[in-house]
Amino acid sequence: MSLINSAQTALDALDHQDAGVRYHAAWWLGKNRVSSAVPHLIACLQDHRDRTSAGGYPLRRQAARSLGMIGDLSCTSDLLETLKTDDIQLHEAAIRSLIQMKTAPCLEALTNYLDRDIQDKPIEALIEAFTSYKNWGVCEKLRPFLNSPSERIVSATSAYFYAYTGKQKFLITVFQLLQHENRFVRQSAAFDLARIATIECTNELLNANIPNNIKMFAIKSILNTSLESASEQDSNNCTHQKKQLFNKLDQLVEENFSGNLLLDQSKTQENRNVPSNNVQENTTLIDLFQLLKSPSLQAREAGIKGLSQHVQSTDLAELYFAESDQDIKMGLIKAMAASAHSKFLPALIDAIGVEIGNHCQGNIRRVAARALGFIGRSEHNPSKIQDSIFEKLKWTLQYPDDWGLRYSAVLALEDLQTSAVRNILMLAEESEMDLVVRTRMRRALSTTTSTT
Repeated sequence: MSLINSAQTALDALDHQDAGVRYHAAWWLGKNRVSSAVPHLIACLQDHRDRTSAGGYPLRRQAARSLGMIGDLSCTSDLLETLKTDDIQLHEAAIRSLIQMKTAPCLEALTNYLDRDIQDKPIEALIEAFTSYKNWGVCEKLRPFLNSPSERIVSATSAYFYAYTGKQKFLITVFQLLQHENRFVRQSAAFDLARIATIECTNELLNANIPNNIKMFAIKSILNTSLESASEQDSNNCTHQKKQLFNKLDQLVEENFSGNLLLDQSKTQENRNVPSNNVQENTTLIDLFQLLKSPSLQAREAGIKGLSQHVQSTDLAELYFAESDQDIKMGLIKAMAASAHSKFLPALIDAIGVEIGNHCQGNIRRVAARALGFIGRSEHNPSKIQDSIFEKLKWTLQYPDDWGLRYSAVLALEDLQTSAVRNILMLAEESEMDLVVRTRMRRALSTTTSTT
């Protein structure tokens, strides 16, 4: 596959003869928010070269998603045009991108799309769009979906009607689906609660059996809405309620291990074979690695605890560099983070530098960044180690497409308490676009000393 490592190589790859390379190029351009790629991605919406046996166009779908990530409103009409094709998955990708872009001119077209007789129409995404845009004029057209056989559509519709009416019965329905036995229904309900972003959802979300990734996203959405609705003075001086939300988000960032999919712990065979409190001291590394690959969060946590018992006798950093399995690498990083020993600094810095290929790797980066703060707390570290920690955390503040990584870096920098940290946080705060991360920077600045 052609090497794609810059905007120009990605743009050139959009015309590559290999369909996989073209698809990867479109993804790369969206991931890196390359605004100059918008005309080229719009052209990809009309690409006829790559068609599946089912009649869909993967490149078109990815181009639509990437346009949403870039967020240039000039492509609105082009995304709406895709709703006239026969590719339902393209319809959904376009609608979800329009949700990200928050551009009101699409409402009439989406309402017309709702009225069209289309088999397998992505009604869940459509309802989510109407909720995001606060389009209450279609409420009677959506009311029948409260009785849909699809729990996910019921959840999306209930969230819509709660946002519209404020009636608790609709919120209760989403809460009930947040406890559903199907993990995908639970996760969908969590995203619906994130969309309406009311503080009333906080405890239900935190106590739900959903991955920390999704809890992070939902709590951040609630915080973001709360901060946007407050005055600038309020934003700088968070209320007690907002401070509590930030504290919860801090904890979720530190504990972020479970990935995106998590099986019910009570139903996994692996969970029944894992001791509730600890693993035996003589458990082998092979056994611990198997626990780290379990779908059960309890099993993974037992594996991490077992690895922590090997910190003195085993070179976990060497195991990390020799391992390719992301679940095992994450467990090793967590164990090294818990020890907060400077000998693991090379492995932690390497983990932060890994290119994000999936959500698990994103988690690794965040946990590793937070661990640098734990190590940096020590007053006995040589200046070379402290400088390495500071430089890596400084770099993470400039990483554009992972707010969680920047947030983790802020927490870690807050631990260091130096004037250099204060200076870099002040500079980063001026350019930070994410309201939640920016507010957390201000909070860190309020507790960071101005002298070394």
